[in-house]
Amino acid sequence: MSDGQKRYEVRVEENAALMLDSHTRFLANVSINAAEKLLDDFDRAFVSLALMPYRCPIYRLHRAHETYRYLIVGRYQIIFTVNEEEGIVSVEYILDSRQDANL
Repeated sequence: MSDGQKRYEVRVEENAALMLDSHTRFLANVSINAAEKLLDDFDRAFVSLALMPYRCPIYRLHRAHETYRYLIVGRYQIIFTVNEEEGIVSVEYILDSRQDANL
């Protein structure tokens, strides 16, 4: 990278991928175009996380031993951790903010 900015690898963990799939399928029942837009929005968000994950605020989990952060995408929250040593952003959850999160 020519600008010297660190780039993180973004890994969408299986649980988060299943959540995103569920949200997308539900939305596709209403509008295919809206579901495609949602996936595009998430793709842009993942690129953004690869460049600047620390700009996102800390997400408070009661039982967490790790520091989680979150990024809002429309009405969804991407919940993730950053492993600085390995240069990895791990997306753990994708939540609909209208639902009660039971994490």
